[in-house]
Amino acid sequence: MTGPARSGGWGGARHGAGRPARGAIASEPHKTRPELAPRHPVHVTARVARTLGSLRRRRAYAALHRAVATSLARPDFRIVRLALRASRIELVVEADHKLALARGMQGFQIAAARALNAARRRTGTVFPDRYRPTILRTRHAVRAALAALPARHPEAALPSSPAPALTWLLRIELGRVRPRPRW
Repeated sequence: MTGPARSGGWGGARHGAGRPARGAIASEPHKTRPELAPRHPVHVTARVARTLGSLRRRRAYAALHRAVATSLARPDFRIVRLALRASRIELVVEADHKLALARGMQGFQIAAARALNAARRRTGTVFPDRYRPTILRTRHAVRAALAALPARHPEAALPSSPAPALTWLLRIELGRVRPRPRW
């Protein structure tokens, strides 16, 4: 017998059900992502597989630069800042809505994985789990995220990208524009 006619039903959400967790760090849970307004930048963290080694090499920089250039072709998704850490890539991005964020990050991760694998002459997983987005709803959060990802590093030198929300924010910081009440 198949289906709900079996005793015990369809299996349901019970303790211990589902795929077992792998690794020491838990993956981002499967849940609906929150709605995203175009005026809010997003801080994104994407873990990189340990087998890839250090990302702080010239070939890795060049590979990620190509991936960023590929993802900047999207009109509804912009990478504003990028930093390479020992085991992760951190980005500050702007997207028009949550679907644009999902598609933009998907495109970036695919391009980055292909470029990094080609640069290392390897195959396999580059991003072992889902990215972790944090919506930056306040100016203080945006300033903190930008301070954590300094622009003085070579990985921050991205191709020209229009970043309207952050450009407006930085003009406020310089005193050239009065803040709008919606912030």
